[in-house]
Amino acid sequence: MTSQSTKPEISGTRSGYVIRFTCPICAAENTIVSKTPKDHYKETHDATCSKCRKRSRVLTPRWANNPGYSPVRSYTQVRT
Repeated sequence: MTSQSTKPEISGTRSGYVIRFTCPICAAENTIVSKTPKDHYKETHDATCSKCRKRSRVLTPRWANNPGYSPVRSYTQVRT
C-alpha cells in the first residue's frame, strides 16, 4: 500500500470565476478558471504551478461566510 503525500495548503483569492494563488515554492502567480458551477463552489482545489509543476491544495474563501450578511447597504432608513 502506498502512502499519500501531503500537499502544501495555500490560500487563494476568488474573483468571479477565476481563483488566483501564489506558488509557495517559486512564488509564481497562477490562476484556476472554473468551468462549471460545481467546481466554482468547492472550498479546496488541487492545483499545479505553471512554472515549477509542484502540486498544492488551494483553499478558497466562501462567497458568504455569514449567510445573514449582505454587502449591499439597506436603505430603509426614514429621512426627516
